[in-house]
Amino acid sequence: MMKLFRFALISLAGVTLLSLAGCGQQTDAAKASKVAFVTTAQNARQQIWYRLNTPTPSKNSQVSDILVQKKGKVNDYQVTGISLNQLNHKSVSQAINLAKNNEERTFNHEVTSKRNNYLGQLKTDKTNQKNSDQYTYKKGIAQANSQAKQDQRLYKQFTQSTHNLHFTATNTYPVTAKVGKNKSGKQVISETIQLSSQKWVYGTATNGTVKQVQQRRDIKLTAQDLMAKPLKISGTQYIGYYSGSGALITKTSNSKAETNFDTPATHGVK
Repeated sequence: MMKLFRFALISLAGVTLLSLAGCGQQTDAAKASKVAFVTTAQNARQQIWYRLNTPTPSKNSQVSDILVQKKGKVNDYQVTGISLNQLNHKSVSQAINLAKNNEERTFNHEVTSKRNNYLGQLKTDKTNQKNSDQYTYKKGIAQANSQAKQDQRLYKQFTQSTHNLHFTATNTYPVTAKVGKNKSGKQVISETIQLSSQKWVYGTATNGTVKQVQQRRDIKLTAQDLMAKPLKISGTQYIGYYSGSGALITKTSNSKAETNFDTPATHGVK
């Protein structure tokens, strides 16, 4: 009986896609009864979604991304040290300012930390070279000199890349998605949301260059990930998607809201 009921819910989710596809390009995530990520992104007004570090949202869930949607595009701010509870009563503009400040603060911290690590390693290298010379241990001298040379090269790359480097927030990119259909081709049964963004890379083991690189991340969703009703967390209602890689949610004032898949009728969805 339970399996039949669950199947009915999943089937219903597919059927309601028809109504979602026809509701236009101005779906307000905070008020709509049918919510889908790429569909709400088409709105001319900014809308906020949160990516969490837990499959199921809770007040203690950490927010990994604050996603700002507008006119079919998304700004993916990658944040650290922010819990969902901290964002519960933030307005759209307050959440965006928090995201920007958090990204810049993280950037400054990482650059300073990296510089201090390099300086500490160079100091250690000098000590190792001195000790190796003192004991005339040829293999040890060679190893110490090789390590010092490598660290000097990495630090040079680091200083050259950060000399006139200033923090820049991620660019805005179009949001896209691919959907999977059932055998008849009439019902969407899965979706992969494709998010592009930029991330800061603070050097590697072989290169000390600090730079921004473009990345693309996929969020894969099945019918089991759809929220049938809002979750209330510390007095605020959220709707969105469960996901093993981290829930994706947005605030809603509609107590009857439910999540659906996007459909190919929506711009950017195939």
